Amino acid sequence: MLLALVLLLVAFLLFERFRGQIALANYKKELLAQGEKLSPQDFVAKFAEADNGAPQVISAIERLQRGTVMPHNPPPRMRLVLSGRAIVGFREPVWVDKGTFREGKWVNETTTNHWEALAADLTINQAVLAEIRAGLAKPVFNNQVDLREGMKMKLQYLAPLKSLAPWLGATSALALHEGKTQDALPPLLLQVQLPRTLAADHILISELVRIAIAAIAKESTWEALQADGWQDADLAQLQAAWQDQKFLTAMTHGLEGERVFGDVSAEMIRRSNENAISAIYGLQEMFGDADDEAAWWRKWPGGESVVRFWRHQVYCRVWRFAWSHQEQRRYLEKMQELFEIAREAEQHKSYTKAAAALDGFAEGLVNRNFYAAWRFPGPEYPGMFPHAIKRAMRMETERSLTLTAIALQRHFIHHGNYPAELDALIPEFLSSVPVDYMDGQPIKYRLNGDGTFALYSVGDDGRDDGGDLSLQPEKTRLRVLWDRKDYVWPAPATPEEVAEYRRQAGRN
Repeated sequence: MLLALVLLLVAFLLFERFRGQIALANYKKELLAQGEKLSPQDFVAKFAEADNGAPQVISAIERLQRGTVMPHNPPPRMRLVLSGRAIVGFREPVWVDKGTFREGKWVNETTTNHWEALAADLTINQAVLAEIRAGLAKPVFNNQVDLREGMKMKLQYLAPLKSLAPWLGATSALALHEGKTQDALPPLLLQVQLPRTLAADHILISELVRIAIAAIAKESTWEALQADGWQDADLAQLQAAWQDQKFLTAMTHGLEGERVFGDVSAEMIRRSNENAISAIYGLQEMFGDADDEAAWWRKWPGGESVVRFWRHQVYCRVWRFAWSHQEQRRYLEKMQELFEIAREAEQHKSYTKAAAALDGFAEGLVNRNFYAAWRFPGPEYPGMFPHAIKRAMRMETERSLTLTAIALQRHFIHHGNYPAELDALIPEFLSSVPVDYMDGQPIKYRLNGDGTFALYSVGDDGRDDGGDLSLQPEKTRLRVLWDRKDYVWPAPATPEEVAEYRRQAGRN
């Protein structure tokens, strides 16, 4: 009887293995027939090594010397006050931080930073920054990501490239503080263009870092638009730099590379039990099981060792043999579903239209029975991606607001006022009114009675509240514009708000 049960179990696992292998092979053929990219070779670009600025820039960033202010205490950028308006950082005589980096560690103490110290930090790094500028000027920037490495891929260059954004922003801010508007433009343009350094990676994490860099550049651009002395030609260059940025389309391309990364990683996991353990239980064992407090087996002597042996040496091996192909196909299916949502979002340019599909995608990842949980264990890898699409659509909206704000300032330079409506910017300053990617409609604008303007997106909820800066229900972060009912391009803080900001900074 026992032998029969063992044979039945073996036959069942063999059936599951063959079923998974056949289903995976057939689905890959289906994707290839649709023209989808499934090979790492599909993402390999050919270029002359001499044209690639990546090695030069990465090497130079690592040689930037830490100073009194940089890189951990850069000047403030578009620092929001409770009203939703913002402090113009380059106009502040000093700036105060609640911590600083000293002797290799973070020190939690109030620090007053001075522009003279920033100037000294930039001076000692002048040669290295010049080398970085030369590298960024090269026609190619390719970090030579190899998707064949899968889960063993090393992406050490991401942090250095992101760290470069504050250096460029600080250089621009110092020039603005000193009234040297023309000197502020070159580093600002480099900062806006910095996301291109990751554009050839075709992987999710790089796209998220690109968005983070662009968000810093948006704040620096806001700062620059508060300065006097700009010429129309200067702002036209800045507008063109922002026009060249793409985030939603790039995110879709990043997901294509991520699918190949996941597919290669699945093969690596199947070949190695250690890789399977890391993939299935790595995060759980790093942070503790979700049901840690209620886990009955932890209460028994040796219980944790027994369960660990069962997970690592029994279940992982059985899963690799019988169900890993099914998991791999499921991953590819869910990624394809996500691509279709992202591509439709590109077409409609509306998060409101995409939200239901993204919610449905996340709901579809839930294992609804015990057997599904056995076949598809561990964290739901594609479940992280819907938020990435939302992040890209938010950044596209911020780009639209930035482009419109620059065009409005160009109109002011030419005509001495802001227009009654955005259509007046066409075609002299804009080819068309930029799109609000939250609702798929043009960016919202209103000329105020005092000659200023309100420029805004409808925000996450997709409802036009007339530029309402009050918080959305259940949101508490007053200094996060996306938590407001509408995402409003900040007006400069009032003199009273500036005085209160400085008073609070002095108290701290």
